[in-house]
Amino acid sequence: MQWLLWMHEAPQDEKLRAACHAWQQASPAHARAWRRAERAWHLSGQLPATSRERWPSTRRRRFAVIGTAIAACLALIMVLLPWHGQGELANGKGAPRQIVLEDGSRVWLMGDSVLRPHFSEHQRQLELLQGEAFFEVVPDASRPFLVRAGSNRVEVTGTAFSVSLQDTRFEVAVEHGSVRVEDPRHQTLLKGGERMHLDIRDNLLRRDRIAPERVATWRHQQLIAEDQSIGELLEQLRPHYPGWILLYDSGLAEQQVTGIYNLEDFEGALAALVQPHGGRVEHWSPYVLVIRR
Repeated sequence: MQWLLWMHEAPQDEKLRAACHAWQQASPAHARAWRRAERAWHLSGQLPATSRERWPSTRRRRFAVIGTAIAACLALIMVLLPWHGQGELANGKGAPRQIVLEDGSRVWLMGDSVLRPHFSEHQRQLELLQGEAFFEVVPDASRPFLVRAGSNRVEVTGTAFSVSLQDTRFEVAVEHGSVRVEDPRHQTLLKGGERMHLDIRDNLLRRDRIAPERVATWRHQQLIAEDQSIGELLEQLRPHYPGWILLYDSGLAEQQVTGIYNLEDFEGALAALVQPHGGRVEHWSPYVLVIRR
């Protein structure tokens, strides 16, 4: 969607058009994302595909069209996004969702996350399809609790831990108890206050310590930053906002911040994140926030 906005703000910019085409060609996922955004935009009835040169120049009209297109995107989401089948536990973008499983175990799903449970009398198994989940498992030695995420698996009997699957990154963090993590090349035992990261592309595994109270702080609507770039933190924030967050300043994205941000006041947290470096948050529609200096 950000590429689409750039293209329609500067329809005569050939360098921008070439860069957008190169981005689409770089990955099949990019090409699919572009087609979905264009389809939603065109179906909004505001922008015929063949008349981009007539794109209105006034800010008010442009913002109105953007808002209509975003609303069309949201209305079409069930058409445009893949459907994984019945029996799934899903949470759209926004606040976390808490679920009690049939065995009494509790799960917190972060925004934009999907979990598929497979319970039987001998095993409790769940598959994380995307996003992040925190599990508080009821002990049952006769029925191990197993979480799969891609080709990785996490097995426990009773403990509290988080599992994240984001693009090519897999992460497990343990609040208390212990878990055994297996992937095609590694087997790792983690205890309370330990965390592991796996880059699936190059099979690079990293292990470190984490304060137990900082495991999955998104459950409590908190974002904790410690010498992290604004660009990196925006990627963490996007699942918590039911719309688009667009950043128009690459220099701002590189700035480092440290702090604790309250996601219950999402826009206030976003403003507090960028204001120390001269950034401001603008509303382009109810579903689009733009950050610039």
